[in-house]
Amino acid sequence: MKTGLLPAGALLAALAFAPLAHAGTFHFQFSGAGVSGSGMLTITPDTNSGDPSSAFTITSVNGTFSDANISISNASITGVKALELVSPQRDPPVPASLSLFPIANNLPMQDAHTGGLTYDNLFFPDGSPVDCPEYPFAGGFLDVYGVMLTLDNGDILDFWSDGEGPGMPLTYGVGVIDPSDGGTVLDYQFGGVAATAAVPEPQYLWLLGAALLGFFAWRRRSPFRASARSGRGRY
Repeated sequence: MKTGLLPAGALLAALAFAPLAHAGTFHFQFSGAGVSGSGMLTITPDTNSGDPSSAFTITSVNGTFSDANISISNASITGVKALELVSPQRDPPVPASLSLFPIANNLPMQDAHTGGLTYDNLFFPDGSPVDCPEYPFAGGFLDVYGVMLTLDNGDILDFWSDGEGPGMPLTYGVGVIDPSDGGTVLDYQFGGVAATAAVPEPQYLWLLGAALLGFFAWRRRSPFRASARSGRGRY
């Protein structure tokens, strides 16, 4: 006969993985090339049909950022920059969420001709796909367009994955923009930054799971259940 209860282990597993279906949080940290940062980001399922199917949207971030190259020390990360969609939009696999923050000075590598720093605020728990036809590297928890964050000192932080490929380790890049004077790029580190993101340990779920396991063990061993089966009362 079916019951409405899951075994404790199955219920615990369901609870542990349920958040990613709706929303979730990840610890992240990065360092290298004179920059470092860490904190917590919150993601929700991406509802933009023009984005990669494996993408989630980063809705909020808090943490700290330091850049020894420009004397920033433990600036607070205060939020996520709203999308400024590129128009006209490019064809897939480029994400429909692709956005551009205008800048006032030239940059090295592929950003030099765009007139800005790109971002899409997408997160990939299983690693980003190739979504830039001109750049066939992928695999980070961010894609090559990255996420754009606000800092409490007024600057803008752009953080992206460079991806990985044959003979190329997975690295990340960082750009820092001063928006007060037309978008001057204060620092731009393409590569040389290592980063990780992991689901924080859900301690409350393990405590709940332990309680449930204890409860089911008690139900199996309880003399009241045994006496109920035998028809005898026990006091």
